[in-house]
Amino acid sequence: MLQLQFNPFPFIETDRLILRSINSNDVDDLFEVLSDPAVAEYDYFYPVETKEKVSVFIERYKREIASNEEITWGIALKENQKLIGTCCLGSFDTGAKRAEVGYALSKAQWGKGFATEAVKGIVAYGFNNIKLNRIEATITPDNIASIRVLEKLKFQKEGIVRQRDLIKGKLEDGVIMGLLESEFDNN
Repeated sequence: MLQLQFNPFPFIETDRLILRSINSNDVDDLFEVLSDPAVAEYDYFYPVETKEKVSVFIERYKREIASNEEITWGIALKENQKLIGTCCLGSFDTGAKRAEVGYALSKAQWGKGFATEAVKGIVAYGFNNIKLNRIEATITPDNIASIRVLEKLKFQKEGIVRQRDLIKGKLEDGVIMGLLESEFDNN
């Protein structure tokens, strides 16, 4: 049985990051992330244009946690507590002990290994605390950087799901990638 208990909110610490709840104090930092067209390019959402729309995201994160639908962490730098992105686990399948991981990182932080570090922390939490057997992700095929993040963590490409996601009004294929608990290297 999955351990879908997120109260108190599970705080995760990695070498350089703190993964924590997102709150109204994060609106400015989260606006930096969600308003960037490069960050939104391969995701379902359009770049946000106002901080009020960022507040809508934050409220949605709270509702999803309360309903055990999805848990979204803010990715903050240890050195200054600045929020630089988000990472989530959701689409829980309790019977199959499966969930899906997703993440978004400020473009200013790309190429520094932060996405890999954050996802590894979330994956470890999913396997060790929630008791998942499988974590998967579906990536737009052109999102090479995101595919590389998952490959570094030993996620396997399992195939293409044709026209899986509606992204900005267009049906897009998805590269399905998965990692089993037995394959995960906790070190």
